[in-house]
Amino acid sequence: MTHPSRRHLAEDLARRLAPYPVEVVVDPEPDGPPRTLRTASAAWAAVGPGCTHHLVLQDDAVVPPGFLEHAFRAVQARPDGAVALHSDWGSRNGAAVRMAALLGARWVRAVCDYVPTIALALPATAAKGLVDYMAAQDPDEADDVAVAHFAREVGLPVHLAVPNLAAHHDVPSVVGNNDRGRREASCYVGEPPPGWSPDPARTLDGFDCLPYFKHGEPRIVVENDRPTNNWSPVPLEAAVDRFGVDVPALRGRYARDVADPQPWLADLAARVPADQLWSLWVTACLMGLARTRVEPFRSQWDSWGRPVEPVLRERVLATLALGGMFPRVTHPEVERLGTAPARLAALGLAAGDAWGRD
Repeated sequence: MTHPSRRHLAEDLARRLAPYPVEVVVDPEPDGPPRTLRTASAAWAAVGPGCTHHLVLQDDAVVPPGFLEHAFRAVQARPDGAVALHSDWGSRNGAAVRMAALLGARWVRAVCDYVPTIALALPATAAKGLVDYMAAQDPDEADDVAVAHFAREVGLPVHLAVPNLAAHHDVPSVVGNNDRGRREASCYVGEPPPGWSPDPARTLDGFDCLPYFKHGEPRIVVENDRPTNNWSPVPLEAAVDRFGVDVPALRGRYARDVADPQPWLADLAARVPADQLWSLWVTACLMGLARTRVEPFRSQWDSWGRPVEPVLRERVLATLALGGMFPRVTHPEVERLGTAPARLAALGLAAGDAWGRD
């Protein structure tokens, strides 16, 4: 799906998906108010005759070689629900994908404030139902929010592939999202690691809390109601007891980690606000505590043999900083710090792992 001003992006994406046929669906009212719903509705209506599933890619999707083969396998593994192949690095779903990657999961149940629609596949019957649903919505509704509401109303399960199979191209938004900075994927590494398989048996599910870092604030996302998949981010102090610790204990452990800084850490501390370093470290620490102490993370990690591909671990820790510090620290500023933020996050993760084993 595309807008005439960005049709070249869609056509380039279609060429990269050859030899598979791709239909480019263009905004039916390109001179109208900037809205995603009308183009999304047209794209979801373009289900081919006899198709069992329908995949919609936005024009700014970035995909690796062999993307459609990976997408086919993912849909075959999850034929009865929505399959999201992207998650934004600053979103709750992005936090869920990070946590899942650190457990060796291949899927995670979506934490639906919205359903990421950069690259989304639905059963054909659900796609047709979604078109009818969208026709009855406020035209200003965002398409990703409409999909979340539709899935909730009809009981359509939504799962996120781990790692992400699609990323987001950094181009200007046509619907006014430029103030959000870059909106890239939380765990995209190009082609999946060797031996990757979308095994539905390795699905992270049943959890009711997630460490979450957004807008420079460490938070915990907690589940309010499972049937409606309703979640809320709360301050650290409000839910950290779910991880078996309190904030003073976390502060003490952090102080020990940074007490005698190596040169890279001293340089980082000179260039980044102190509260942002703490926020990054503590979020990673809670992720380590989760997988070694908190159910169902701990038992699922154990049951899968504790496999974590190094390339996924590295990307997760890098995007934790990139997605979480914005706008307190801009994306270009974080990138200029090199690997140091990810190294600090790795210290936090290791502290959580060790603490959880104590």
